[in-house]
Amino acid sequence: MKKLTLLFMIMTFLIAGCSFGTPSLKQSTGSQIHVIEKGYSDDYKESWIMAYDPKNSTKDKAIKIIVEEPMVWNLIEVDKTYVASYSKDGDTTWILEQIEHVRDEKSLR
Repeated sequence: MKKLTLLFMIMTFLIAGCSFGTPSLKQSTGSQIHVIEKGYSDDYKESWIMAYDPKNSTKDKAIKIIVEEPMVWNLIEVDKTYVASYSKDGDTTWILEQIEHVRDEKSLR
């Protein structure tokens, strides 16, 4: 009986210890974005866009969104509006998850 109680206490502490870890600060959002600038690092390892949500923000509050796929970055145009989803962990920079033209009836689905 003592072994069963001891085993139960150990399991309880293990489960409680795992559940009290650092809370996830992952944020994810989706919105329309209007691209105002594109850029990349000198070594071409990082590319990004500067954009803002035209329905909820202004040009002076643009955010930097990392574009991990060069082919996607090449297709994004400045002064165009897109529907996008992007996410970040904690205080890191936003990372583009998905992007598409706004109401492009001729695009493939």
